[in-house]
Amino acid sequence: MQERRDPYFEMYDGDLGLSGLTESFADGAAPGSEEAALALVTAKIVAYEEETALDMSGILRLGEDERRALGFDMFHDDWGYAEELRADLRRLLESPLPDEALRVVWLAATGSAWDPEAHGIGVRDWLGRIDATCAAHPPRSMVGRKPAASWPFWRLPVADDAVRDAILTEIRSSAGELTAPGLVPALEEVVTRADLDLGFRLFLRALKTASVPVPEERFHWFFDLGEPFGYHMGVVHDGLTIVWRPLRVARCHFEADFGFSELARQFDPVWERSTPQAELLRATIEADSYRTPGVQALVLWEDTVRLLRSPLSTDTVTALWAATANVNPDRFGTGGRDWLRQVSDACAARLREVAPAHTAVLPPVRDDLADAVLRELRDAEHLLPDGHAGVLEQVVVQVDPGLGYRLLLRVLHSVSEWLGVEQYDRCVALGERFGYGADLVSEAVGHLVPQE
Repeated sequence: MQERRDPYFEMYDGDLGLSGLTESFADGAAPGSEEAALALVTAKIVAYEEETALDMSGILRLGEDERRALGFDMFHDDWGYAEELRADLRRLLESPLPDEALRVVWLAATGSAWDPEAHGIGVRDWLGRIDATCAAHPPRSMVGRKPAASWPFWRLPVADDAVRDAILTEIRSSAGELTAPGLVPALEEVVTRADLDLGFRLFLRALKTASVPVPEERFHWFFDLGEPFGYHMGVVHDGLTIVWRPLRVARCHFEADFGFSELARQFDPVWERSTPQAELLRATIEADSYRTPGVQALVLWEDTVRLLRSPLSTDTVTALWAATANVNPDRFGTGGRDWLRQVSDACAARLREVAPAHTAVLPPVRDDLADAVLRELRDAEHLLPDGHAGVLEQVVVQVDPGLGYRLLLRVLHSVSEWLGVEQYDRCVALGERFGYGADLVSEAVGHLVPQE
């Protein structure tokens, strides 16, 4: 059997291997027999193969010799969940870990949903029976396939001693919460004597099944620890009891664009022509990803309410949306203020759903940076379509300089001229003064700077 150590996110958007299997035990009804328990194993394998079909695009036109020469890499997955699971099982079965350590880790990861010893099966025998079930589902393949990494140019380095030490520190610091007898020492043994990657995933599973509260900062640290293995963020996030920062704090922590300017970005003509307006709005509002639930709705509500409460005319708001979202002003058959009210109402509904205790209050604007934004706007005026500079200036002066600056960057995103290096550096510096994330300016206008 092969050994694969490629980035897991290539094929998995959640937990995987043995830790992913234990999730199925913990989250479902407890199986009452060995047959029912092994049926869960089979179901996990089949579900993955049904959800991750072989992608034949790009190779059907090739003959067998051409396929053999090219190896089909980057076109499909011929590995499969069963092989990933068997690799994890082998790491445990071939390790010197005592049976009791394997048993206590299995029980912690599954939430004690299935104890093989209660059914007269030793834990190593049980792991072997899972392996035999996997062996009945060989990896999917096609004639001529040569084993190759899908992304050979992006192979991850093996996690080093610093990562191992950090993971062991996290395990030991959880001793007061993972109270099952012998669990913490057993997890340490998996990490040090079996496999670091698997040990970390089983530690995360133990935290999840025990519903251990994990502060948001620690959650992000867990993701950093998993990065050398190529985890999708769902491996860490899904099922973890995260104690999120309050919305009023979370609203200040965006790496890229947010609020009304982010909504405008989502309405790129490439997408909005085929996606209904309501769906794009909903997707933007709910795109909290791995942040405090409701934070996207909050920052969009703040921008939208500022515009609604401003003296800007309906025609000006309509022109602003057309300029920043790069859409025809008549696209939705409604005036700009009606559109703002739709956005505001949708944000308020989302906040009532996910953060009913939060009272949305507009924070103060950064008036001290208004002159700096106006200078950048006037320096870029010759790049903008007619009338856009005047509309943006009204936002800066009458609504919010920060919002005006983000919308200026959004308009500049679509221009066909180059930005000077000095001009771009000023944009970055101004973004830093506003406290914006490092990616906000670069993703908006970085492509307009000539490359040396």
